[in-house]
Amino acid sequence: MEWEKDYHRYTAALQGEARPLALLDEEALYENARRVLTYAGKLPVRIATKSIRSPAVLRRLFSFSERFQGLLCMSAREALYLAQEGFDNFFIGYPFYQAAELEAFRTLLERGFQVVAVVDHPAQVDALEKALEGTTLRAPVCMEVDVSSDWGILYFGVRRSPIRTAEEAVKLAQYIRTKPHLNLIGLLAYEAQIAGVGDKGLGWKSPILRLLKSRSYKEVVRQRKEIVEALQGAGFSLSLINGGGTGSLPETAADSTVTEVTAGSAFYAPALFDHYQKVSFVPAAGFSIEIVRRPAADIFTCHGGGYIASGAVGKEKLPKPWLPPHARFFPHEGAGEIQTPVQIPNPPAFIDIGAPLYFRHAKAGELTQRFPILHILRGEKLVEKALTYAALREVWV
Repeated sequence: MEWEKDYHRYTAALQGEARPLALLDEEALYENARRVLTYAGKLPVRIATKSIRSPAVLRRLFSFSERFQGLLCMSAREALYLAQEGFDNFFIGYPFYQAAELEAFRTLLERGFQVVAVVDHPAQVDALEKALEGTTLRAPVCMEVDVSSDWGILYFGVRRSPIRTAEEAVKLAQYIRTKPHLNLIGLLAYEAQIAGVGDKGLGWKSPILRLLKSRSYKEVVRQRKEIVEALQGAGFSLSLINGGGTGSLPETAADSTVTEVTAGSAFYAPALFDHYQKVSFVPAAGFSIEIVRRPAADIFTCHGGGYIASGAVGKEKLPKPWLPPHARFFPHEGAGEIQTPVQIPNPPAFIDIGAPLYFRHAKAGELTQRFPILHILRGEKLVEKALTYAALREVWV
């Protein structure tokens, strides 16, 4: 069976390592990077750090291609940490308000780093302006707009920015213009309802989701263009129009309004991204736990394993058996904090007490928020034990 080759390769590379542990297949990472660049057409790709959460992996991606340009960060403090690790060109993808974040943002500007803040409300604008008072600094700012589809009986999207129309965007832009320390340079229009919603292998839901996504995408393109043209007509020069995510790379890259796309989950290819019709990636990251019990010939109980993804509760947030792929959770137990029993029909002889099993997390970055070390594998060799954000929790998270 094909999965056995990878099972033995990973097990050989990780021999003697304590489990539970997180791992990354370097060859699969680079294959996913190639696919991201293909899906992105000719556009530059900004890497979403929330899906990576390891400087060592970010370095590998930037070394892989010059088209990987810049980082979409979770916070200003994260960007400051990454600046100290040698990175630059930060886009803080989420508005911030608290003092620690404002201080980190100001520090980045003072030290000469490229950094862009995101705003969608006058209160955020005021906070940024106040943080820069008494300096000669002028901060580049992007406005985030909500491109979810609101069809009355159905809200298809996520709750992010309060700005939905061109008029609302121009109003906030004009308010930003009154601030001497701020300069509006762009727009963030993230189509989460397309990038973050799978539409393959979901039974009767799949054709419905494809229809909704297709209809919504047409609205996104029109809305994004209208807002950009309205801002340009009001005298604003926009050099950065960011959109997309892993699940919508081909669509977003085809939008002539967009100047760059963002990708993150694509590189690890977590389990939720098995369910996309228009993009496909190779499983690259996961975790391994040890079999410690064998209650029956085809039942194996592992130590740990309860790494559940965030978001609305559902079975899709469970880890996914990877090696062997035909392992199955028990519905009344699932993946547990201390133990995880799985059923493996007709198990091969090497699956027994003391052997490892391999799973993929449902989401990408949360894996490296749980494990402080990411074991990076190349072939049958362990080439690096890379630190993750879990090792830095007390620093900025």
